[in-house]
Amino acid sequence: MIRFNTKELKEFYNKKDYAPHEHIFGFLNDNIFYELLDSFPDDVLFKNEFPETRKLNQRPHCRRFMCVYNNKQSPYFKSYKVELNQLPELWQELCTSILDPLGEYQRWIKETLQIKEYNIRFDFHRTQSGLDVSPHVDSIGKYGSHLFYFMPEGWQEDFGGKTIFYKQKLIKDMNPESHNFKESLSYPVVGNYSLLFKNTPDGWHGVTQVKNENDLHRQLFNVVILKK
Repeated sequence: MIRFNTKELKEFYNKKDYAPHEHIFGFLNDNIFYELLDSFPDDVLFKNEFPETRKLNQRPHCRRFMCVYNNKQSPYFKSYKVELNQLPELWQELCTSILDPLGEYQRWIKETLQIKEYNIRFDFHRTQSGLDVSPHVDSIGKYGSHLFYFMPEGWQEDFGGKTIFYKQKLIKDMNPESHNFKESLSYPVVGNYSLLFKNTPDGWHGVTQVKNENDLHRQLFNVVILKK
């Protein structure tokens, strides 16, 4: 079973006016990270998620998407669902380790997010050049997300695709753009990095535009922590 480098995130709740979050290096052992990167699920399992509209008149979030779950979800996700046994073997092992109710991952999640009961869904994203994710706050049904970056070989930081947090919204409207915030924070995505964040009413975040001419996709694995 895959082991995790869990530790107390002492600065998790000290990001003033931003969503509580922590950028983590080496949560997975390096050899496991690179094996997972080499075996990132094939694009054939993904479907286009290109909605025409989004809540509150925000710009739609467009990408290639699939998800894995074994609990009750919104009917929306049904067409994007794949079974765990369709994933490469090492990815099955990773997901199984995360789902172990007595394992170190779930103990760490409970302690860090300060929660007791929850469901987990695994989301996989592939985002092509020219796309971003507009500033938004996650739905109230989500406790948080643990994002694992699996950028393909040749990815450079200036290709974008970074998770970005915003604070001090300058307009009342709920469909802001990045320039409608006073401040923002983003973090490196190249290498063995992950990012855990907790959903809050003012936890505005998004993804910077993907920019590259090499036909590379931003690749992300997201452990979504949901309210029961």
